[in-house]
Amino acid sequence: MIHFLVVTAHLLLFYPSKQSSSIVIVEVKGISVSKGGELSAVLFLEANFPKPRKQLIGTAVRVNAEQMSIVFKDVPPGKYGVVAFQDMDANKDLKKNLLGFTQDPIGFYNDERIQNRPPAFSDAAITVEAGKTITIQIILR
Repeated sequence: MIHFLVVTAHLLLFYPSKQSSSIVIVEVKGISVSKGGELSAVLFLEANFPKPRKQLIGTAVRVNAEQMSIVFKDVPPGKYGVVAFQDMDANKDLKKNLLGFTQDPIGFYNDERIQNRPPAFSDAAITVEAGKTITIQIILR
């Protein structure tokens, strides 16, 4: 009986059910179809926001419309900074100028903008609750 309880506790702690995960839909506007490339959306934990290639979850799709949606399934509950960008040359990297500012269209949740630096995590973060679907909008600039 004790062995059964230990195994059950282990399964509950280390293999959460799909019911506790959520869906995040990122609707992106301001895409330049004529410039082509890929649309990427990424979710960051606070410690890595918005460091290149340090996202928790990310995906890219070919640009085919001025407004597109990217759906993330099975997102664990938590707080995430959200960024979307149009990788015009589809090289999986943001093109930057000599000052280090991105030349690819980019947007952050809450319509936060890059001033002298990227926005703070708290300004571009969403809270994902267990078992919920959340839809957000980002405008590329």
